Amino acid sequence: MGTAKKAQGTKPALLAWSFLSACTVLLICSKSSPLYPTNDWVDVQCFFTVGRGILQGKMPYLDLYEQKGPILYLFFALAALISGESFLGVFLLEVVCLGLFLYIGTRIAALWVEDAVWPLFLLPPVLALCIGISPAFSHGSSAEELFLPVIALFLKLALTAMREDRPLSRGEAFLCGVLAALALWVKYTFCGVFAGGALALLVWYLATKKAGRLWTALTYGLLGALALTVPLLLWFWARDALSSLWEVYFVNNLTAYAAGKSPRHDPPLTALLNNWMWSVPAALGCLWPFFRPGKTWGQGLLLIGSAAALGLFTYANGRTYPYYALILSGFSVLGWVPVLLFLPWAVQKAPKKAVAAGAAALSVVLLAGSGCIAYRNSGNAYLMAYEQEDLPQYRFAQIIRQDDDASLLNLGFLDGGFYLASGVEPECRFFCTFNLSLQEQDEEHDRLIRDGAVKYIVVRGRKSPGRNYALVDKCTFPFEGRDWTYCLYKLKDGSAER
Repeated sequence: MGTAKKAQGTKPALLAWSFLSACTVLLICSKSSPLYPTNDWVDVQCFFTVGRGILQGKMPYLDLYEQKGPILYLFFALAALISGESFLGVFLLEVVCLGLFLYIGTRIAALWVEDAVWPLFLLPPVLALCIGISPAFSHGSSAEELFLPVIALFLKLALTAMREDRPLSRGEAFLCGVLAALALWVKYTFCGVFAGGALALLVWYLATKKAGRLWTALTYGLLGALALTVPLLLWFWARDALSSLWEVYFVNNLTAYAAGKSPRHDPPLTALLNNWMWSVPAALGCLWPFFRPGKTWGQGLLLIGSAAALGLFTYANGRTYPYYALILSGFSVLGWVPVLLFLPWAVQKAPKKAVAAGAAALSVVLLAGSGCIAYRNSGNAYLMAYEQEDLPQYRFAQIIRQDDDASLLNLGFLDGGFYLASGVEPECRFFCTFNLSLQEQDEEHDRLIRDGAVKYIVVRGRKSPGRNYALVDKCTFPFEGRDWTYCLYKLKDGSAER
C-alpha cells in the first residue's frame, strides 16, 4: 500500500501541522504578524486601503485607484472585516493561505513517497522556513505569497491525473478553470502557470491517446472560469465600473506601468540565485520526473512548462522587484521528494517504534528550529524592536486624530500606512502616488493641493507641497535598507476653502 493511501487517516494531523508550521514562520517573518507594530510595506498598505474602501461602498479602480486584481482587494476586504484597524485579519488569512500551500504540497509529495507516512511531517516546517527567510518573501502578505496554494492545487490535480494515467474528471477540469480565473483576477501574470500547464496537458492528452476526452476537459475548464468571472463582472457592471476595470487593470498596467523600469533590482536569474533555498529544490523538482522509472515524462513536462511560462509572464513587463520571484517557490515541493524517499530507506532496519518516536521528535525540533532560524535570518525581524509610537505613521496619527474633520493625502510615494494609523480613509481616487506616469494622477494631486481640499499631507523625501501648507512634524525611519524622512504638513488657516 502506497503512502498516498496510508496517509488518508493522517490528513487532519497533516493539515493541523501545516497550519502550525505556517503560523510559526509567519509570526517571525511576516510584518503582518501581531509581533510587529505594523506592516509598513507600501504595496500591502495599498491593498488594505482598497479592501477597507470596499467595505465602505467604494469600487476598486473607479473610486480608489490601484493596479492589482479585484479578487486581491476582496481578500483584503475580508481581512478588514476581521480587523479593520490592524493587520490581524491579514495575518490570519495569510496563515490560512500558507498553511494550505504546505498541506497541498505535502499531499503532492505523498504521490511519490512510499513505505512510510512519517517523512511527510518533516516537510511543512522546512518548506515554510525556506519561503519565509528568502529575500523574495519581502515584507509578507504579497499577492505572490497568498497565491501559492492555488498553484499547488492546480499541480496536485494535474499530477494526480497523470500518475493515475487518466484524463481530468469533469469536476477537476471545472476546478482548474476556477483556479485559472483566480489567477486572472488576482494578478494576471499568474496566468502563466495555467498557460504552460494547459499546453503540457494538451501534449500529454494527445501523446497518451486521450484526445477523445480533451473537449470535455476544455468545456468544463471554461465553465469553471466563467463561474468566477461572470459574477465578478456583474458586480462591476452594476456599479458602473466596468470601464474603469478595463482601463486601469489591463490598459494602464500594459502601457503606463509596463513602460517603467526598475534597474536597481536583480534580474530574474540573479533573483533565483539569491533565493536558492527554494529555487534549487524547485529546479530539482521540475527535472526529477524525467529521471524516475516509468512514463513520468508528462509530469516533468507539466512542471517545466508551467514554471517556465510563469517566469516568462512574471518578468515580461521588464520590472524586477524582489518579491516577483516568490511565485516560483510553488514548484519547490517535489525537490524534497528524493530526501523523503531516502529517509525510510536509511532507517529500514531500525525498530518501528524507535523510528516513529524519532520522527516525532525530529518534527518538533524542525518546527522549533524553523522559528529560531527565521528570527536570525529574516530581513524583517529588525522592525519587531520598535513600538507603534516609534513609527512615523503612528506619531503623525496622534496629531491627525486631534482634528474631527481631518482629511489626508499620501503624496509622492505609495501608501505608507498613514491612512490605517490615523483612521482617516482617503477621499480622492489617487490616494497616493503610484509607480507610473499618468497625467490624471498629477492633475488630481495638483488640484487637491491648490484648492486646499485636504487638511494634512504626508510626503517622503521630497519638497514641501506648497505655501498653503505648514510643516508640523517630521520623522526619519528605516525602510528597505534606507533611512527615509517623512514630513507631515497641515493646511494653514484661511489658506483655501475646504
